[in-house]
Parts: sequence; C-alpha cells; structure tokens
Amino acid sequence: MIDMIEREDPVISEEEAAQYDRQIRLWGLDAQKRLRGSRVLLAGLGGLGAEVAKNLILAGVKGLTLLDHEQVSEESCRAQFLVPVTAQGQNRAQASLERAQNLNPMVEVHADTDRIEDKPDDFFLQFDAVCLTVAPET
Repeated sequence: MIDMIEREDPVISEEEAAQYDRQIRLWGLDAQKRLRGSRVLLAGLGGLGAEVAKNLILAGVKGLTLLDHEQVSEESCRAQFLVPVTAQGQNRAQASLERAQNLNPMVEVHADTDRIEDKPDDFFLQFDAVCLTVAPET
C-alpha cells in the first residue's frame, strides 16, 4: 500500500492509488498529486488533440477542457477516435466529450465550443497548462 501524504489536497484515495499505481512508481506520489490537482485547456481536437486528450485523462489530471469550434467531418472521424461516426455535423469538442469522459471517470472533462481567439485573456488564468494543437495564425 502506498504511504499517503496529506497536503493542500486530500489524500489520494485507494481507488486513485490503484488506478495510477504504475505512474506513482515511475514519478512518485508527490508528482501524481500535483498532476491530480492540475486543470488543463486543450485547444484543437483533430487527431493530435484526441491523442493528447487521451494521455492527459489517463494520467489523471483534475480537469480537462476540450476547446474546439470545428464541426465533425468525415475526415475528423477517420483522424481521431473520440468522435463517433454518427456525430458528423456536430461540434468536435461536444462530440468527443462522452468518449473522453469514459476513459477515466475521476477526471472532470468539459467541452467548450467557442473559438480560442474569442476568449478573453483572463479565461486562460483558470488553467495550470494550455496545450494548443491548433491555433489561429494571427
């Protein structure tokens, strides 16, 4: 059993210890607790974005916001695994939400259908990390 260390966040539960056992052995309990407390914004849910989302969710971040204003196309169904084939025409972030959440129910996954360039600067302050897999050219 993993020796539990209390900090600002509550102790890692037995369920979390079992889920993240391999990671805790690799980088330690303190690193896992920091990861568990982080909120990440991921902009762009093409093929790369879906893969990044999967890795962040499985690693056990506290929260992941999927930001994408694009619609699901036939190409996006082939390029990434989070959108069902039946979701063509829907927003990619919204269409990816269910499968993303099912990867790890301990992670809060949210969809945001806005354009990144329409977000005010202070929107980004709520995140510990921002990952852009696609960004406007301006």
